[in-house]
Amino acid sequence: MFKHGVAYLERGGPAEGPFDLSFRKDEMNDVLKSLAVWVAKGDAQIGALAFEKPEDPEAELERRKLNLPAWGTMLALLGAIKGRRVAALVDGARREGEVLGVEAESLGDRGERRRLLLREGDGRITMHDVATLESLELLDPASRADLAFFVDRSRAASAGETRSVHIDVRGKAEDLRVSYVVPAPTWRVSYRIARSKDETVLMAWGIVHNPADEDLDQISLVLTTGQPVSFVIDLYNPKNVRRAVVEERERAVAAPTQFERAAARSRSYGGPPAPGAALVGAPAPRGMTSFAMAQEISADDEAPDTGRSFGDAGMDEGAAAAYADRGELFEYKVAAPVSLKRGGSAMVPLVASKLESQKERLWRVGPPSSPDLVVTFKNASGAVLEEGPAVIYDDDVYAGEAMMPYTARGSEVKLAYAKDLAVRCRFDSMPRSVTSALRVGEGAMIEEIRAEVHHVFRADSDHAEPARVVFELPKVLGRVFDAAEAKPFESTASYHRFEATVAPQSFTTINATEVWVERRKVAFTNVSGRQLGLWMEGRLLDQGTYDALAHVLRLWHDASEYERTRTRVEGMQREAYAKQTKLAEQLKVLKDTGPEGALRLRYVKELEAEQDKVNGCEAEMARLLGEAQRAKENAHAALRTLTTRAKDT
Repeated sequence: MFKHGVAYLERGGPAEGPFDLSFRKDEMNDVLKSLAVWVAKGDAQIGALAFEKPEDPEAELERRKLNLPAWGTMLALLGAIKGRRVAALVDGARREGEVLGVEAESLGDRGERRRLLLREGDGRITMHDVATLESLELLDPASRADLAFFVDRSRAASAGETRSVHIDVRGKAEDLRVSYVVPAPTWRVSYRIARSKDETVLMAWGIVHNPADEDLDQISLVLTTGQPVSFVIDLYNPKNVRRAVVEERERAVAAPTQFERAAARSRSYGGPPAPGAALVGAPAPRGMTSFAMAQEISADDEAPDTGRSFGDAGMDEGAAAAYADRGELFEYKVAAPVSLKRGGSAMVPLVASKLESQKERLWRVGPPSSPDLVVTFKNASGAVLEEGPAVIYDDDVYAGEAMMPYTARGSEVKLAYAKDLAVRCRFDSMPRSVTSALRVGEGAMIEEIRAEVHHVFRADSDHAEPARVVFELPKVLGRVFDAAEAKPFESTASYHRFEATVAPQSFTTINATEVWVERRKVAFTNVSGRQLGLWMEGRLLDQGTYDALAHVLRLWHDASEYERTRTRVEGMQREAYAKQTKLAEQLKVLKDTGPEGALRLRYVKELEAEQDKVNGCEAEMARLLGEAQRAKENAHAALRTLTTRAKDT
C-alpha cells in the first residue's frame, strides 16, 4: 500500500482453466491501466482478458427492447419475439411456427386465459393455451443471440456496481501471478513515545484500510513510503475519434519514399519477449527494485538487522515490521500475516525501538510567553518515519501530543507536546546605526553604516529546580553577532538558538547584539554643507577632501545662484514684452496730429525704452548662463580630480 492513494495487489497460486476477477466499477480504470498476468511456473498460456462494457446493462436491454420484467417474463418474451420462428412443446406435441402474439380471453369470475398465436403454414394460424406450454425453443439464430444477450446483461445488472474481468487460461499453471493497482485510502502512522528516567521507547502503528471489495485473509502486507507518479486515465469507457472525410482524387505514378538515416542509439531499449512467454500487460519480475512487489517480501525473506530490541518496548520481536529500501522508496514489511474484512480497517505494528532523548523548554520569539516542552531525539530506529500524530508519555503519564514530521534515518526530531506555564519569557530589541566609514565613489559619496540591534532575552521561572530554556531568534541573512556578548549555541535554517539556565524561582537575562554593514550612496549634487560638516566632525573626511568638497559645493552654489538670477531676469524680460504688446495696440488707434499725435510720440518713446530693457535682459541672461555653465564645469573638473585621487589612494 502506497501513501498517495493506490494499493498494489498481487495474487499467486496454481490455476487450471479460465476464471473471473470482480472489481468495483470505479476501480476499472486503474485495473485496465495496471493489470498484468504471467505464468511463473508451468506450461499454461494466457489468452485475452475480457471485461464487461461500462454501459448501464438495463439501458442496453431497454435500447434493444429486451428489458423484460422480473414478473410475467414469458408473456413479455413472447411479445418481444413476434415474427420469430419458434418450436413450442404443447401437451406433449411439438408445434413450429412464427409467433404472432398472445391473445387474452376473459373467463369471467375465473380470470382470463392467454393463448399463443402461431402461424404454422402460409395461411394457417393455430392457438395454444399458454398454461399448457411446456417449453419454447428459439429457432432463429438472431433470437438465440438476443436471448444470450438478455441473460448476460441481466446478470450484469443484478451485480450492481461490480464488474468482472474474465482471464482466459489455457492449460495448467503451477504458479500463476496476477497483479494490479486499485484506488485505496492512504495508509497512516500513529506514534507512541514513552519517556522515563532511564530510556525512551518509540512505537509506531500503521493504520490501513481494506482496498479490495472482498475479505483479505492472511495476506502479506507491505506499507511503502515515497510518492511514485500515479494518475487517473479513463480506459474503461470507449473513446470514439472523429475521423476526417477524404475525397478520392486522381492517382499519379508513385515515386519511392526516402527516409533519412537515424543516428546510432547510445542505449538499448529492449526487444520483444522471448518466444513462448506467457505474458499479458507488463509483468513484474522478481528482480524489480523500484516497485513494491509482494513476492519480494515473502515470509522466507530475512529482515535486515536493525539492531533493535523489542522486548522492552511492549511488542514482541515478531510483531514489529522489518524495513527495507526499494530504490528511492522505503518499505515496512509487516511481519505477521494480516486479515482485513471487507470494508474493514486495522492497526499493524511497524516500529518498536529504544532511543536516547532529552526534554527541553524551547521558546520562539513572539506570543505566547510560555515556552514549549519539547522531546528531542535522533531517529536511530533504522526506519524512515512518516508524518503522523504522536502521543507523548512522561514517566508513565500522558503528557501531550505532537505531529511527527517526515524524518529520515539518523535525523534529529524535536516534538513540542505541551506548554510550561511555570516559565515566562520576554524579548526586547533596540536598533541603532552609525556611519563608520566614508569614501568617494563615481558621482556619489558612499557611506558605510554600521547597523546593529541589541536583543534582550528574559526568562522567569517558578520551578523549585533549575530550568534550562532555549530561545529561538529568527535568522536574518548577512548579520553576525558581537563577540563581546552572547552568541547562539546552534543555528537552524531559519533560527538562531540561545540557551540559559534559570535558578529556582528566579529569572535570568541574555544580551546579544546583531551587527551588519549597510552601504548608502549620497549623490554629490545632494550633499549639503551641513552634511559635509557632520562628516568632518565625525572624522570621516581628511582636510584635503573636505576642502575639495567645500570648493565643489561653493561652485554648485554659485551655479545655482546664477540660474536663479537668470530666472528673475527672464521674468523681467517677459514683463517688458507684455508692455510692448500693450503699447503697440494703443499706437494702432492714435492719429499723428493734434493731442493724439503728442500722445503717440510719448508712447513711441516708452516703446523704445521697453525694447532697451528686452535687449538688456537678453544680454544679462546670456552672461548668467555662461557663468553658471563655467561654475558647473569647474565643479565637475574638481570632482574628477577628487575621484581620481581617491582611486589612486
